[in-house]
Amino acid sequence: MPNSEIPVRFARKRPDGSYDLPFPMDPVELTQYTRGIVCKKVDGTPYRKYTKFYAVGVYGGIATAYSVGCNFRCVFCWVDWSRDWPELYGEFYSPEQVYLQLRAIMQKQSLRRARISGAEPTLCPEHLYQVLDLVHQDLKAFDLFVIETNGVVIGTESDVAKRIATYASRDPHDNTVGHVRLSIRGGLPAPFVEKTGCSEKFLDLPFIAAERLWDAGVSFHVAVVVDPRFTTEEEKLEIYSRLSNIHPSIRRGVEEEFLDPYPHALVRLRAVGRTDVTGLAKSSRERHAEKDMPPDWQQTQI
Repeated sequence: MPNSEIPVRFARKRPDGSYDLPFPMDPVELTQYTRGIVCKKVDGTPYRKYTKFYAVGVYGGIATAYSVGCNFRCVFCWVDWSRDWPELYGEFYSPEQVYLQLRAIMQKQSLRRARISGAEPTLCPEHLYQVLDLVHQDLKAFDLFVIETNGVVIGTESDVAKRIATYASRDPHDNTVGHVRLSIRGGLPAPFVEKTGCSEKFLDLPFIAAERLWDAGVSFHVAVVVDPRFTTEEEKLEIYSRLSNIHPSIRRGVEEEFLDPYPHALVRLRAVGRTDVTGLAKSSRERHAEKDMPPDWQQTQI
């Protein structure tokens, strides 16, 4: 368990505004802990946990592998309770099984795009690389493969950006279909803690990731939550300034996000006192997500 025997579920605040332990938390320690749950090898093959495979309309229509486990605890996260209880959800899939699941969805829905989403795809890097290997052995079927990340692993493990560049190059002559969507959640210490659940000393990691992706020649763009309920104009300008300092084209390519809280996000937001977003009364969607929570947690925390 990172730092203590207290599991890292989702952030909660006491009436005095302080956090229940273990928040603010260490995402690097949480990376290692979560890897022990969602990544494993069987006869040398790297497996990873997923809960489902499906198609959605974003990116013009895309097949999605919904992975388990994350090293952030964002208060507005749309992901279900598999993020917070990775030990209770999902099944292990090999890279080939993930690839075949995605291809079956693509063929059925007449799609040419796929992604790993739901959680943090870089938690099990060898598994990710082998999925990307299979994609690039079948390039005629794909025009895009998206890797959605918060940048913690890329920012702390120096080889990851270089490996990803093999499959997601900015140079069109390299004939790759990979692309990274890097989410940067905060630009100032206090709001970074509020939004991600992480200690402020890890604020720089996503920016280090952006710099490494740029230096490695990776095809990527940055997504920034600019919803004024979560990001002030001052913080937004700080994020944009830091991105421009890496390279002006990164700032120009920013995807700006406005949030429509999903049911699980409503529970997480209420737990840190954000009734300005959730409303004072619980909606039926929020109550349903609450009832879906593992029973032991419901009895002791809700």
